Amino acid sequence: MDYKLLMDTAMLAGKMMLESGAETYRVEDTMHHILKTSNLEVVEILVVLTGITACISGENVAPVTLIQGIEKRGTNLSVIEQVNQISRRYCGGEIELQEAYDQLKRVESVPYPSALAFFIPLAVAVGFTISLGGSLYDVLATVIVGLALSGVMAGAETAGIDGLILDIGTSFCVGLMAVIVKSILGGAINLDTVVIGSIMPLVPGVAITNAVRDTLQGDYISGCARILEAFLKAAAIALGVGVAFAVFGNGIMGGNL
Repeated sequence: MDYKLLMDTAMLAGKMMLESGAETYRVEDTMHHILKTSNLEVVEILVVLTGITACISGENVAPVTLIQGIEKRGTNLSVIEQVNQISRRYCGGEIELQEAYDQLKRVESVPYPSALAFFIPLAVAVGFTISLGGSLYDVLATVIVGLALSGVMAGAETAGIDGLILDIGTSFCVGLMAVIVKSILGGAINLDTVVIGSIMPLVPGVAITNAVRDTLQGDYISGCARILEAFLKAAAIALGVGVAFAVFGNGIMGGNL
């Protein structure tokens, strides 16, 4: 067996899964199953949020060790599902090692129509506004704010902007548009309901869920790191809305915010 290719295959699978938002224990489990096909005595894997270390060795086999840093993270369930399927097929003997590696190299995110990607945040925002008991005017205001939010997110993706800068910018847009709509419709809308519903597409729900699951699995380093990441994202969202209210609220609404 080509142990170097086996290690490259396992590391590529783990890297793709971790970058796509998979839990730490899921990444370790997938890599462990792949590397165990070597039938070597030593298979060690350490996965944290920012890197992966793996090593295999045997009585007559020199240790093979790889370290992979993780610089970007997001949420892409389609990539995780494809990697899982390839891993299962290889471990089940349905495909050879080289074919598994080649298939992993060809894994791509499921393409969604740009119009669908544009309107999904809007639909989420409207749905939460309705669930929070918003009136018809609140829903109308959320539609306006949600359109602005989707536009900013689409523009940021085109420009390659992400991370905390994107969170602050999008939440600032939500706060500014909500203030403008409030100044037009006045008491017909509940500003709190509109803002809360509109920022829901930005809330790091998946990160918080993964943080809890990693912690329950005993991966305390990754769990704490994910919790901190989610906290910083939530703080950036709050900062963006707060700055919009502080800078434009009193001016646009005459101090009645």
